Amino acid sequence: MKRFQIYLFFMLLVAIFYFVLPINTKVLVNENNSGNKEVFEIDVPELGKNCSEVDMMKWKGHLRYTSGPFYDLNVLNRTIDINSLIEKKESITSLKINSLKLNELPKELFLFTNLEALDISDNPFTDLKNVIDKLSQFPKLELLAMNHCGIQKLPDNLSQLKHLKGIALNQNIGLFDVNSIAQLKELKYLDLSANKRLMDLPDSIGNLKCLEQIVLGGSGFTRLREELSNCSNLKEITANACNIKDLPIKIGNLKNLKKLNLGANRIEIIPESLGELEQLVNLSLGTNDISSLPSSISKLKNLYSMSLELNRFKTFPTEVLDLEGLRYLNLHNNYIEEIPVEVADLPNLRRVYLDHEIITNENIESLRQRNPNLQVERRDALRLVPSEPKRKN
Repeated sequence: MKRFQIYLFFMLLVAIFYFVLPINTKVLVNENNSGNKEVFEIDVPELGKNCSEVDMMKWKGHLRYTSGPFYDLNVLNRTIDINSLIEKKESITSLKINSLKLNELPKELFLFTNLEALDISDNPFTDLKNVIDKLSQFPKLELLAMNHCGIQKLPDNLSQLKHLKGIALNQNIGLFDVNSIAQLKELKYLDLSANKRLMDLPDSIGNLKCLEQIVLGGSGFTRLREELSNCSNLKEITANACNIKDLPIKIGNLKNLKKLNLGANRIEIIPESLGELEQLVNLSLGTNDISSLPSSISKLKNLYSMSLELNRFKTFPTEVLDLEGLRYLNLHNNYIEEIPVEVADLPNLRRVYLDHEIITNENIESLRQRNPNLQVERRDALRLVPSEPKRKN
């Protein structure tokens, strides 16, 4: 009986480890009453690997996090003479040694063993693999900026920076291969903006389960690949001013997404699943080729700001009338001839931008009478274009 009770207790322990806690395989050895050893392979918790344990992004308000993860590093003064800081090296956690024409990392840098954030941007490193090898000597390094370094391909040894939570690689105009980025399992922030030769994300991008923000604006992307919808912790996607036409069909899997900026692309169709993004507060779809919205858009009750300007809408998208949380709405530079007065009934709407040519004064006045607190303004999205402004055909 006693042996049976021990067995039940042991199986209960296994069940707790297996079904309740994060897992990692371990081997246990149990000695039975006969003195024989029994070997069990079970799954036990792997602590410290939960992405939500460190809230790096510090979200605030409706539109964005308090400051980008690189904010403090960006405003830090550049260090020209690193030797002048050696006396207080133990207390320094951030360094900015950008734009110093470095071909390799200075040996004095490795005296700063407590570095958590490092900016080495705008330096023409000759051996990037060697740079990564040396950076792996910093056990606390979490943020790394390597903007405008002439990088063409990320080296395969990137996995050595295993605790990296943020990496900025913008304006590496020759960059065409970032396949090794998926090795950074703890990555939360990824900036690949302004890289015109970079046409696609790797299919392994979905392995970045901790990723919260990805910035792709001004790069050469023609799609947001389907695997991105597996990055379930994403809070922001900024992918404006690319050549994107295709979006993930399962984009609705990104249940934590708050901001989606897809302005200035070539998008024609919005996936139906986008309506499943219940946390979305900012949706930018301006300057595309969209003529209609999926019916699911009406479910975005938390949406705060919506941009649909400079598209191909010929009639007002009635799905908008169900967006009770909407505060700002941009509709200008479309072919919408009339705005329904029910728009003014949206309880939180404070400002709406309408077309500067097509919408009549009578239509605008009817909206203002319906809701005197609503600011209705005419706007032209092309007014700052140097050449003669033209509408899309």
